Amino acid sequence: MPKITELRGLFKPFTKPLHRQWKWVWQEKGKFNEPKLTIPKAFEGRQLNIIDPLHEPDPNALPDESTPWTSPTRHPMFEYLVPPLPREQHPLFHHDRPVFLFDSKTKLHAGNIHPTKNQKLTFIGFVCLFKGVDQACLLTKTIPFYELPQSIKQNLDQVTIPNQDDLIQSYIRQSIAYDATKEKLPRKYTPLKQRRSFRVEYSIPRPRQMSILLENTLSLCESLGGRYPDLFKRNLYRNTPFYTTFERYGELVHLRKKNEYILTSPTPLSPIVKRLYKLEISSGDSVNENLGVHDPNGHYVMQGNDYKFLNMYPVYPTIDLQSEQLYQDGDEQGWRMKKSNEYVHTTFYVSNDELIHEATTDERLARMVMFAFGTALVQARQLYPNGHLTKPVTVQSVFLLDELFHFVVFQLNTLNYNETNDQRYNYVWIDKDNYLYDNRPSMVMHNPLYGTERNLQRYVLEKLKYNPEVFQKFLALYLQGIK
Repeated sequence: MPKITELRGLFKPFTKPLHRQWKWVWQEKGKFNEPKLTIPKAFEGRQLNIIDPLHEPDPNALPDESTPWTSPTRHPMFEYLVPPLPREQHPLFHHDRPVFLFDSKTKLHAGNIHPTKNQKLTFIGFVCLFKGVDQACLLTKTIPFYELPQSIKQNLDQVTIPNQDDLIQSYIRQSIAYDATKEKLPRKYTPLKQRRSFRVEYSIPRPRQMSILLENTLSLCESLGGRYPDLFKRNLYRNTPFYTTFERYGELVHLRKKNEYILTSPTPLSPIVKRLYKLEISSGDSVNENLGVHDPNGHYVMQGNDYKFLNMYPVYPTIDLQSEQLYQDGDEQGWRMKKSNEYVHTTFYVSNDELIHEATTDERLARMVMFAFGTALVQARQLYPNGHLTKPVTVQSVFLLDELFHFVVFQLNTLNYNETNDQRYNYVWIDKDNYLYDNRPSMVMHNPLYGTERNLQRYVLEKLKYNPEVFQKFLALYLQGIK
């Protein structure tokens, strides 16, 4: 390419555009300077066959094309460059024994049962009595109680935070209207397949709304650290892996999930029901008053003796679980509990369903029971490697779906799932359908009055009906284990 001084006088002013003149000069006067091959200093002095891309390569330097190239380390960033391995050659593939997988998308319900014409009359009564929570309790050998434990109910309204109701209402407004995030929302639809189109809206997505509300609520509970210094010893983890495997009815069940939020404490939670052996002989509705002084939750053992598990015959309890041969052995909680001396206190689940009506309340509660059991199981195996529980393991769980809260307290009393002679069962307390505020229109389905996101924000800010009892339950569960 000639220099600028040599190009003077070559351009003809006012004849053609300047970029065309440069193109003509390049075609007529330009020259291509072949770049020299530069070798980095790191490769100098090594016996490497360097291939120059501008010249014909040395045939001895090229790799043999007959042998396929495989990457020494498979990285997700370069996965598209490496041909995927067959399923049977995957390192996590188990040839000998598959498992039944239960993850965050598994639904326990009777919808997967399709009886034949001859069996239709036999299955009618069975399908009507079938519930996902009962199936989850059958898989985990658990007795359910649809209320909060008496020891937690006694602590309600015992501790209050200054201006807590005003702060919670401001957190609700922030999560719905006062956040700067604007993302594309899923398309709205109308019932009965009406042909109506809605314009694309940009606002705060539902998962972020629930995360903002949950994080602010946890920060408000943590503000009691000046009154209870043990709160500062707790840790909050996000997006930690979780998986475990247990055997039930001679088959392996694998639980796998990613915990959105998990709260840990330096000391484990005390069991809800402490006296398991002395109360197993008694049964009935009458409760001994002397027992209530030492153990207010002792009457749950009497109620548990009268509980009958769901009879699913001839259907197996794992009918809704898919068979899987690609899984990891062992237990994973997200950290090493023996070294860090941390115990699970409460797990918080934020709904990932894109549609509000994608799953029912019973299906979500069944997931909570299964994962609460898995969390307690991993902690029990790490505390008691010999498989004999000397003290029950208790964990808590909170589920959040928009303004709806579900609270679950799980107590693991035994690790013997297949022994019929063992009369010890696990206990779970379920408190469902707790609405933090009322009259929230749907964000997914079209609403004729508050159909747009702007009207929804205006509606929530003006006509919010706050329920203070939900936060008191949340605070009582958060303060469990504080002396």
